[in-house]
Amino acid sequence: MLRRVLFGFCVAFFLVANSISGSTFNTFWNMGDFTVPADPTAHIEESEEHQDAWQQALKKCLPINRFEILEDEECLEALQRYFLNEPVWAYSILHYYDRVEGLKPLPVKLANSRPRILPYSYADFLTKDIPYWRDIFDGNLHRNISRFRQVTREDECMELSKQTSIGIQANLAKQCEARGMFKYATFLEACNVSMQQMLILINHPDIGGVFKSESSSGYEAALEVIEKEIEDGAQREIARQRLEKGFLHTIWLRYECEPWGYSLLPDSETPPPPKQPTTMTWNVSRDRMFQQINRTHDTLMKIAAKCGDSWAIQSFPLGIFTSSEFNDYVMERNPLLMHRHLGSHTGWFRSELTFTERLQHQAKAFLLLEESVGEKNARKEYDPIELEEAIEYVSEGGELKYARPLREILRAREERFDDEEDLILKESGFQEY
Repeated sequence: MLRRVLFGFCVAFFLVANSISGSTFNTFWNMGDFTVPADPTAHIEESEEHQDAWQQALKKCLPINRFEILEDEECLEALQRYFLNEPVWAYSILHYYDRVEGLKPLPVKLANSRPRILPYSYADFLTKDIPYWRDIFDGNLHRNISRFRQVTREDECMELSKQTSIGIQANLAKQCEARGMFKYATFLEACNVSMQQMLILINHPDIGGVFKSESSSGYEAALEVIEKEIEDGAQREIARQRLEKGFLHTIWLRYECEPWGYSLLPDSETPPPPKQPTTMTWNVSRDRMFQQINRTHDTLMKIAAKCGDSWAIQSFPLGIFTSSEFNDYVMERNPLLMHRHLGSHTGWFRSELTFTERLQHQAKAFLLLEESVGEKNARKEYDPIELEEAIEYVSEGGELKYARPLREILRAREERFDDEEDLILKESGFQEY
């Protein structure tokens, strides 16, 4: 019995220790620095028509009145013409500036961890085959909802979402509606996250519980910090425009999502969440809904990824929690993506690799980029000066270390705890009979 308790504690500690902590994410984003990071989509060429659509949207929607804009049909239609032709991954996280900590993601509950453990960047937008919002809101959402209900009745499809499912089952892509499941999962996440973001940005800061300000809304409180803390005028304007654009995107998603509602997996038997101070943004009933939406999203995204859908694989949080067979498939088909995950200082592989070993995977990713798009473009993703030693090591054929499968990690931990238990019992004078 003691061994089971110790092992259970071990697994719980392992999961907590390897979750995305605020301090880890702060370190990755260099919190406290109020400079403005590069835009990962800056290299994407926009047509004149698309640029004009954004100017028309600004003309219709500015200045932002946080109450009237929700009912302003001309503004919402202008936003629709623009955002439908924007890439989904460019809006995976909405950032703001904290008065003390600097750049931070606006907090939302139960969202896909991929953009947090490996934020979307230049390397994600190299190919033209990426999802745009027009792919999600394509007029077929009712069909995707119907397909979702059908897939949940397919035992072979639901098996793919289980931890025991290994590798890729590309032969099930059609049967399990892989691309449709990716689209519906993305719809669920977008609508769920935008609802939370809107509650924070539209309401008074005291209600959202994120900003400390006497401003009339979270949005205005965030603007205040930008105006005060970013000294360079050009950078300050870029930061203001990004927050403004992110806010308008949130408003537009609310407009797109509102007519639909959610079709979700049956609620699982889960204990109620711990009691917390209730605000308009967070309360017990919303926590339950977030949990159910998140479980449905994760299930569908995993089914799509296990069927080999390229968008789902690139949207999926790879790491030691995905099977070694699945990781091997991604390494074979998309080595750049896998080396980026292995090199991430916030990803699910970091517990298995040292800082130096992660740098070596970053160096490998840089070399792959350099080979495919040239050094100038590879520098948009990695700094070769910071990776000089790692690049030399990889270029000379140095062996890269890869993480062990999760089952091996847990087996080793259980064996170690068994040995430690035996030692404790022996030193305590107890004997097993």
